[in-house]
Amino acid sequence: MKPRCSPDLVPADNALTRALENALRAVKEEYPFLDERVEEIAVSRRFTLVRLAGGGIGIAFSGDYEPPPEELVLGETTASELARYAWRHPSLTSLALAAVNAATGMLIEEKPGLNGLVRDRNIVEVINPGPDEAIALVGYIQGVARKLAAKTSKIVVYEDNPIHRALAREKGFTTYPGSQLLLDADNYDIIIATGASLLDPRITVVFTNAKRARLRGFIGPTSSFHIAAAKHLGADFIAGITIPSRHRDTVAKLVKAGYGFKRISRFVTKWIWLRP
Repeated sequence: MKPRCSPDLVPADNALTRALENALRAVKEEYPFLDERVEEIAVSRRFTLVRLAGGGIGIAFSGDYEPPPEELVLGETTASELARYAWRHPSLTSLALAAVNAATGMLIEEKPGLNGLVRDRNIVEVINPGPDEAIALVGYIQGVARKLAAKTSKIVVYEDNPIHRALAREKGFTTYPGSQLLLDADNYDIIIATGASLLDPRITVVFTNAKRARLRGFIGPTSSFHIAAAKHLGADFIAGITIPSRHRDTVAKLVKAGYGFKRISRFVTKWIWLRP
């Protein structure tokens, strides 16, 4: 099945598809009881939500795009099938990410002691930037930017949203449109990108061109997938969330009502996964 909103602008065999398929394969190897059938799909103005038959839910950034095709929403599908649609269309990419995030969340809740997984630690403490290291923040995350600024003043925010770019400038950060990083990638020692940046294939070009960087990684609810995806994306770490089973219904209600991550974050567990 090929959804009607899926133009052949990016090959079906692309970096994000390979990454998500690898992540899902790793989840199933470590958690063979996973039921990856999709039970529910919901799209709000902030997030896409996927609930699996096993109970797990995952969320991913949802922009102002046309909704996913009816045959996916009303028909029967699985996380594996959704993963194959990454980068075919933004709404499909969001579905693919949310589905693999849901599967990963179930694994992490079942096996919290996975190798390389660090829970309840701040990303800035883990990457521990030096005072002379230059950092590119792809997508403005106010709390992370503030904590980074306490470590080094060499921070540049690359943000496509003009409102978020203006907010970053008000806080004293140097800002550029996101596309500028394609030219600047090799100027940085650390690149931290929001998971939402994965809806655009440019981010893998940035990571590939960032030859000087000692660390590259993704952060946020959209990038809550297994670390097995990292090598296909050129990432060294992934910082995501797990939605505990006791809070799944609450988070689903908030997502459907249009709430952003600031309100949802009190019901999730944050983690950082380092690539072996």
